[in-house]
Amino acid sequence: MSFTEKQLELIHAESPEVVFKLEGIEVVAIYSLGQMHNKIVRLTDNFFGNTKVGVFKIDELNDQNELSFSNPDDWQDVTINSIKFSLKGPTKWGEFEDTYQRLTDIKTIELLEN
Repeated sequence: MSFTEKQLELIHAESPEVVFKLEGIEVVAIYSLGQMHNKIVRLTDNFFGNTKVGVFKIDELNDQNELSFSNPDDWQDVTINSIKFSLKGPTKWGEFEDTYQRLTDIKTIELLEN
């Protein structure tokens, strides 16, 4: 994956503006997560408390991977039976990609201003 110059600036910013933040049970709101799809987020996991910044992508929802989040209202009443999502970002040695299959893996997720 190649990152745009604007994405890289936001990823490396020391104190970017946070548009909105989800934590705890709020993370299960696909309506809000859909607004973060393909955007720069700061994600802290529940396992080790690791925080990473990168591009958030919902790869699959309820066994479907052809997803459009252009209209957030379409996602207000969706029940999440299964989900796969990823976070991709640059490192000193290339890039990382973390993949997840449970929303409970997320402690907090913040949409950063872009």
